[in-house]
Amino acid sequence: MVTKRSYPGRRGSFGVGFVTEELRRSIRGCEVALSSASAGAWDGKIKNAQKAQDIALRFVRRFRLPEPEANRIHRRIDHLRNLLDELR
Repeated sequence: MVTKRSYPGRRGSFGVGFVTEELRRSIRGCEVALSSASAGAWDGKIKNAQKAQDIALRFVRRFRLPEPEANRIHRRIDHLRNLLDELR
């Protein structure tokens, strides 16, 4: 069985800061797409949001994060998932 690695707390290219920023951008993009009447604007936003969601889910599964950071990321993933459901 594979165990989760401890997250060292550094802010590398795939650190907590990167993941939360990608989620924030994707949430904002979905909100913009929802307010737009153009379905063409939705396609790119949905694809980018799905990528960000996948990155965040892999990151959370891969590392054992401190509880506050894990909760923050999970809340953003849930919010993004709800927005994606509205766009579909």
